[in-house]
Formats: sequence, structure tokens, C-alpha cells
Amino acid sequence: MSNNANAIQNGNGNGHHSHEQGLRVHHLANLGGLIAIAGLDLEPPDFLLGALLSVAEEARKLRAEQRAQVASIGRKKLDERATGKRAWKSWQRARDLHALTLSTNQVRDIIEALGGHAPESPAHLVLALSQALTEAADEAN
Repeated sequence: MSNNANAIQNGNGNGHHSHEQGLRVHHLANLGGLIAIAGLDLEPPDFLLGALLSVAEEARKLRAEQRAQVASIGRKKLDERATGKRAWKSWQRARDLHALTLSTNQVRDIIEALGGHAPESPAHLVLALSQALTEAADEAN
């Protein structure tokens, strides 16, 4: 299957998602799994978010050796559940993803700068951008 066909098949125009979006969803699902392992999955959302914000604040205050101790506790639990490899792989993949917030006009400008044709419908812009990027990368190779 050509790269253009992959972009069309994996694009989000027809209820599908891009490979990168799939990686992001997978990573978020793994984070939800970590919350379940910690026994917090049955907590109400406001409490859960408050607890996570509290932990985030405390984490910023930890010294290197304290962070290592906390990580050791988590690593032991992951190893016990044999989920460590999957969680680490998801985390590594997520580090390669970058979220961007662009206006409709900015996406149209990028598509046109890449030599593509921006569709009228904003719902089709992301797919068109993906196709224009794929075509530009193919031409560069």
C-alpha cells in the first residue's frame, strides 16, 4: 500500500485515526492502567485529578535520590504485574509525539505551502495536511 493510501486509510476523516494518534491513545490507555494498578481507578474524577495534582506538586520537590526511591517502588509493582515493558514502551513512544494547536487558517496555509490543496471543509483539513506532508516527504526522498 502506498504512503498516500496509508494516509487516507489512517486519516481521521472517516472515523479512523493516524498512527500518531493511535500511539497517543495507547499511551493514555496505559496511563489509565497505571492508575488502576495504584488502586485509584474507582475514585471520582475530581478526587483523582486532585490527587494527581497533589502528587505532581510533591514530585517537583523530590531530590534525585527520593525520585529514584519512588521509581523503584513503581518498577517493583510493574515487574510483579508483568506490565512494565508495555508501559515503558508506550512512554517512549509518547515522548516522540508533539501536540500542536493550529487554527484552521494556519493548517490551510501549511497545506498550501507544501504544494497541496486545502479543502473547504475544516473536517478534512487534518487528513489533507497528513497527505501533503507525506507527499512532501516522498518527494524529498
